[in-house]
Amino acid sequence: MIRNVVRQAVSLLDGLRPSYDGPATWLWFVGIARIGMLLVVAMGTQLVAEEQEAFRYLLTVIYGAAFASSLWYLIVLRRDRSVPAILTWTQVLVDFGVVAVTISYTGGQESFFTFLLVIVILEAGVLMGLIQGFVFATMASIYMLYQVFVTPGTAQDPLALWYQLLIQILAFFFTAFISGYWNQRVSRMKQFQREILDNMNSGFLITDAKGLVVAMNKAACGILKLVEENMAGRHVDGIIVPESGVECPVTTALRLKKDFTSYEFYAQIGEDSPKLLGLTTNRIRDAHGHLTGLIASFTDLTEMARMRKELQQQDRMAVIGELSAGLAHEIRNPVASIRGSMDELQRNMDSPDLVQRLAAIAVRESDHLNEIVTGFLDFARDPSRRYALFDVCEVAREVEEQLLRKFGGDSGLAITFLAPVGPCLIMGDKTQIWQVFTNLGQNAVEAMDGRGALEVVVDNNEGRGPIEICFNDNGPGIAPDKVSRIFEPFYTEKDRGVGMGLAICMRMITAHDGTIQAASRSGGGTSMSVRLPQARDTTKETDDRMRSV
Repeated sequence: MIRNVVRQAVSLLDGLRPSYDGPATWLWFVGIARIGMLLVVAMGTQLVAEEQEAFRYLLTVIYGAAFASSLWYLIVLRRDRSVPAILTWTQVLVDFGVVAVTISYTGGQESFFTFLLVIVILEAGVLMGLIQGFVFATMASIYMLYQVFVTPGTAQDPLALWYQLLIQILAFFFTAFISGYWNQRVSRMKQFQREILDNMNSGFLITDAKGLVVAMNKAACGILKLVEENMAGRHVDGIIVPESGVECPVTTALRLKKDFTSYEFYAQIGEDSPKLLGLTTNRIRDAHGHLTGLIASFTDLTEMARMRKELQQQDRMAVIGELSAGLAHEIRNPVASIRGSMDELQRNMDSPDLVQRLAAIAVRESDHLNEIVTGFLDFARDPSRRYALFDVCEVAREVEEQLLRKFGGDSGLAITFLAPVGPCLIMGDKTQIWQVFTNLGQNAVEAMDGRGALEVVVDNNEGRGPIEICFNDNGPGIAPDKVSRIFEPFYTEKDRGVGMGLAICMRMITAHDGTIQAASRSGGGTSMSVRLPQARDTTKETDDRMRSV
């Protein structure tokens, strides 16, 4: 039985714990408004009690204590960005005591300051909850009932006096209900949002406009190996730390006012090995369009990166197997031609013309064999070797100028180059990208028989996505049933060709985490589109930050 009583008492205390879950800004408004109200009430009571010297001294002491309590409340709020339960209870009780003393010495039931009890109850309901609001409404009702018996007032009609008391009590409880219900609704909504976030596998982090952390979910703390209770108020730079030492992407998104989408980077997590994170940011704006904060969602891609690497190795082995079969098939025809030529040459050594023709066949087929083997080696070679930061627009322009020198002149070929203002930076092997662009440009010119219009377009998506480079020609186009096959090794529509060019291009672009696609244009012709991840010039940004310091 004693255990049940203790359990019920603990449950009651938990229910009386403050449950305010709104923004800290409102607590500042409440604290400042409390000090302003104390100043107004202090001035008013001094006027009423000017003939009661002792009473004036007593009120001065009481209001001085209330001012000290209010200032301490604001100091704690600024330091911790929140207020502990004991301080909230103390502050509301002090406010109630100040109002009660003021009413007692300024007329009791007929005091002008009785409306302040409604404000105290409103404060209790908003800051502490529904139950707390009713607790202070009950205290206010008992206090006013006590004032009726202690200070019955002048010749006021008893019926009117009790009716006035009834109206006051109803106002007390109605205020407690409205303020407490509002607190309860906000708390439940916050709790519902918190439960949703905490039950998601992705990490969520919310910051204000200055980059200070407002909230984090459990998944974020688990990924970053942090304690959630200690994160509020810290700057995001100290929470998400890129391994390379560059600026935190969340801070970059706030500074540049641009969002990241599926941005991958390695972050240093304590003393453990770096983790590959995939980050997406969404800025928060108010009704006036002003930036108020940012939501960052991220996932741990470390295991996925490992699996992706294993799959790439497996795919490479599978591709090599397919290539070996294709290579054997492609080699068989030239070898057969050479072997037939040599057999015929052995039987007809006396005919110089026949010997010369057969020797030419052997040389031609040998060159063809060399092309096949060279293409196979280029495809099988690891393309990710010499990566550096460079401007892909410059490479595309160099290829355009090269095509004009090689195929231009009076041939009727027109090449148009369109690119955005400013650099289009990627991280990769400049030589390989130049080789890909050259191959795509030459294929487009050859498809038009050296005559027509070729359009080279570079689009950086305003810095919010991958860079897209398109080679658009007005040639005969590609049949729909052949679009999916043109990137296969040894597939070609040319009378004389190995069929490895586009396959090598596909492998090089894939090694740069990009994509390459072919499509027929609506007005005729073919569009070859290359997409490559956009990179930032971190060296320049670091130099700019150093100069600003």
